[in-house]
Amino acid sequence: MLTKPAVVDVATDSTTVHTGRCYLYGVYINTVLSAHALLIKDDATTIVTIPASAAAGTHFPLPGIQFATSLILDPNDAATGNVTIAYTPDGWAGV
Repeated sequence: MLTKPAVVDVATDSTTVHTGRCYLYGVYINTVLSAHALLIKDDATTIVTIPASAAAGTHFPLPGIQFATSLILDPNDAATGNVTIAYTPDGWAGV
């Protein structure tokens, strides 16, 4: 499955990765996360939680979880770290 990457600095309070339907295939930790869980939401509903203090180099593979309205990373306001999100927008051909 081809995916579209999005690199996100979690020090930003909230980041909308994609607006509209999409599918989440994985999260890769580039820089160690601080002692705060990383919430990944569809609009206001938390769908996936990445544990606090996840180590750099950790990969969380996911089975293509559908996000119906938006894909949002919503960390704690004091969170730090950097992640790559692997997702596919609905209807994206990968080219």
